[in-house]
This record gives sequence, structure tokens and C-alpha cells, in this order.
Amino acid sequence: MSVKKIKQIITITVIVTIVLLIFSTVFFAVRYYKVNNKYNGVEALDKALNRGSITETEFERLVSYLDSVDTEGTIAYQSLYEDLYVDNDFVYEEIDEESRTCYLTFDDGPTPGVTTEILDILKALDVKATFFVTYDDSEAAKEIYKRIVDEGHTIGIHTASHDYEGIYRSVDDYLSDFDKISKHVEQITGVKPEIFRFPGGSINEYNKHIHVQLISEMLRRGYTYYDWNVSASDAAEDKYDFYEIVNNVLNSSGEIKEKIVLMHDGDRNEHTVYALERIIKGLQKQGYTLAPLNKDVKPVIFSY
Repeated sequence: MSVKKIKQIITITVIVTIVLLIFSTVFFAVRYYKVNNKYNGVEALDKALNRGSITETEFERLVSYLDSVDTEGTIAYQSLYEDLYVDNDFVYEEIDEESRTCYLTFDDGPTPGVTTEILDILKALDVKATFFVTYDDSEAAKEIYKRIVDEGHTIGIHTASHDYEGIYRSVDDYLSDFDKISKHVEQITGVKPEIFRFPGGSINEYNKHIHVQLISEMLRRGYTYYDWNVSASDAAEDKYDFYEIVNNVLNSSGEIKEKIVLMHDGDRNEHTVYALERIIKGLQKQGYTLAPLNKDVKPVIFSY
């Protein structure tokens, strides 16, 4: 075999080897990204299971979802909303077996004349609470967002639109809505909310087709969501009056050491304003300390 022929063979071999190396590198890089991306999701769920914020059944269903979905489909919405992440090690505060804590939470505000009066009462009684807010670009609403933060309450995300059919159409639609209200609150207050409440709760008639994917994605992004174990029922279609709202909260089980109370500060919740002082004093008389939620508080979540 001639020297020229040997050189040609060596050249071809080198070229083929380089092409194969490039192909292999790209292939394994993509493979690593996909596997690592999925691993991060499973790791977040594992942390959620260990901290007790999801049950073993929920963990298995969520992991099963990650195993079954098309990886490309998952990456589609995971790669969007790059700022929609918060740091969270999911380590919750130890619960003192002797203590009794109640977290008053208000959904649907800010509402001038309702949220403002609630804030006045909380300030007068030196009590801190949690407000899961909606989107409002009015100057009055902006002042309320600021006041919530300035007076030491926790501000969390509820929804921008409160349009159940719209936000629960897909995971992407939910993230888009969440991103809008989160950026709005951060821009006005300087605080990036780290906790949230799903409109209608984490499992409801509107999100049943995506709640597994949705919960998994929000956990992966570091957010903590809170359902409730006590409801004032102040947003029911048949409007509850002052006495019923008070009784709904104060007559809830005294066996619950950590109560997360669902209340509302929308434009139809004037009765909630009237009931609030009696609720606070009644809870304190029952031995509860009133405090605002934060991501170190173990969440109450609905089960499947």
C-alpha cells in the first residue's frame, strides 16, 4: 500500500473520529441536561415528602408523572419564566408540642375600604397576618401592597386574574398569570413573594387535569403553597353574616395546634371586617398565638 493511500486512510479515520466525538459529546450533553432536569424535579419532590408537605401517595403520583411525560414537553414550560424561582431548602421550624399557633390569611385583595380596615384592626391589636393578593394597578391598591409589607405582614401570591378557567387551562397559563402578579408585587414593594395559595385551593374542579404537573412544577421552582384547615366561609355564595363568620372560626376544632384560617378581603367582605376583632380576641382567649406565614412554616395541603 502506498504512503499516499495510508495518509488518506489516516485522514479519513481522524475526521470520522472527530465527528463521532462531537456527536457523542452533544448527545450526552443533551442527555445529561434532560436527566438532570428530571432529577431536580424528583429531588424537590423527595424533599417535599421528607418535610411532610406531601403524602407518600402524592409523591408516587408526582414521580410517576415525571416518569411518564415526554421530556421535551416538560422542558417547554420549565425553560420559561427564568425569574420565577425562589431559594428554598424546605426545612421547616420545629413545632413546639405545647404551643398553639393560628395564621390568619386573607385572599382576593387588595380592596380599598376592606383590606385597609383589616389592616387598621390588625395594627390596633398588634397582630400580624398573611395576604394572598391579586393584581390591581390602581394607586390605591399600590399603597395597600406597600402597607402590608411595611407593617410586617406576609405578602403572598394568589392570582393576577382570578379567572379559574383561564389560569388552569395549562401549566404554562398558570405560570404566566403567576409571573404577572409576582413581578407586580416585587416592583411595588421590593419584596419577592415566596409563598402562594392556589385559587380554589391546590385541588379543585378547574385544575384536576393538571394539578399533578402544576404542583410538581411550583415545588421545583422553590415555592411553598398553603391550603387551609379552617375556613371562615366568608366567600360563600350565600353571604354569611357577622356571627356565622365568627362561629366558623372559633368553633373549629381545638385539637388543631396550628390553624391556617381562610378568610377573604374582597369587595364583598365587609362582614369579615366586622368579625375580625372578635375572632382575634376569641382565638387568643383559646390560647392561640397569632402569626404571619412564611416559608419556614410547614404547610397545610389538601390530599388527593
